[in-house]
Amino acid sequence: MDQESCKVVLLGESGVGKTSIINQFVDETFFLFFQSTSGATFSTKLVTCSGGKQIKFDIWDTAGQEKYRALTKMFYKDAAAAILVYDITREESFNELKNYWIGQIKDNSPNKIVLAIAANKSDLFENEAVDESKGRELAKEVNAIFKLTSAKNQSGIDDLFVTIGNKFCDPEWEAGKEGEEEKKRLQEIKRGTVKVVKK
Repeated sequence: MDQESCKVVLLGESGVGKTSIINQFVDETFFLFFQSTSGATFSTKLVTCSGGKQIKFDIWDTAGQEKYRALTKMFYKDAAAAILVYDITREESFNELKNYWIGQIKDNSPNKIVLAIAANKSDLFENEAVDESKGRELAKEVNAIFKLTSAKNQSGIDDLFVTIGNKFCDPEWEAGKEGEEEKKRLQEIKRGTVKVVKK
């Protein structure tokens, strides 16, 4: 079976849940408390995307602290995909993504890089500080995939990486009605008609 490698880097402010997203995706584990990433860490996982294509994700988890930003640039300058993560309960994390991280990607990464925005900690929607529509609007502006994710309950994480893999294999690939279905699901959660549970 054909297999391709895709270097993907996670970017965003410290504490938005980048490491937790990777832990859930690779090992299906979640830790409520852990030490912030220093520099960068590396993981891999094989995923089957549409058409049976296999993608080996080479995943780089980068530190969000400002003192590591010069080092972080080394990891996304040749990345095939980048996941920009913000915490829906912290407006400043969204603003930093919008005002700093997107510019860094545009200035220092390949033109064909696959961009994705992960609105993380969606399980804490009752404390939401950034309306979902803002994240979707930003993703549309920069031609990025948008996904609501929760590292705590694993929601949206596998879908995030599979969608990136599909886009990586076929730049013309479109998510179809996934966005509308995701918006509908979030509204149902907010109304209390759907209970999100860990797999």
